[in-house]
Amino acid sequence: MKKIFLALAMISFAGTVKVFAQAQAEVKETVAIIKNNLVESKEKIKKYEWIETTTTFVKGEEKSKKQSQCYYGVDGKLVKVETGGSTPQKKKGGLKGKIAANKKDDMADYIQKSVEKIQTYLPPDPEKIQQLYAGGKTSLHVLEPNKKIKLDFLDYNQKGDGLSVTIDKVRKIILAIDVNTYIDDPEDKVIFNIKYNTLPDKTQYPETTSLQADKKKVKIVIGNSGYKKAAPQT
Repeated sequence: MKKIFLALAMISFAGTVKVFAQAQAEVKETVAIIKNNLVESKEKIKKYEWIETTTTFVKGEEKSKKQSQCYYGVDGKLVKVETGGSTPQKKKGGLKGKIAANKKDDMADYIQKSVEKIQTYLPPDPEKIQQLYAGGKTSLHVLEPNKKIKLDFLDYNQKGDGLSVTIDKVRKIILAIDVNTYIDDPEDKVIFNIKYNTLPDKTQYPETTSLQADKKKVKIVIGNSGYKKAAPQT
């Protein structure tokens, strides 16, 4: 009887080891897909120009909308030229006006920091992805067997944050990126969700980014559209 139990235990252990090895192999393969897409798209996107539209909502009300033409200069840096936006509201006078102006300035500062925070995660850095994977800060979620996988990367930019990448394993492309982080105070949690899309030459880009800061009742939506080959830079 003991021999039977021992044999069953060994079979169970072997099965566990096999499942673990398969999971590790899947993580390694998915990390490679993510890195390859990020590296290739980073270079390909420099050949394009597009329109970026940033819309800000406070307490559910649209407060501003800004559009910019985006392209890469000869120095390889991203250039954004503002092309339009909503008209600023008229300022109120007197003490109430000053209080309102101060609140508006504080909110504008917070929104600016939020937009800058988004930029620290997009696009994700392939080297950071590799370092977190090597450091064991990666977990796997199978959303659809052999089709859709999500990898979580802990402490991507700062302690306690998280970056998740959803992959289409069949087409080997990024579908979405989700981030859980904070601006100044760790208690001031913000989340943003990025929907990725793919151009005909397989260049991947963040089509829509939505940031939600519940504590401040702020929502920021950034859309990228109208991609076309950029004019030659002189």
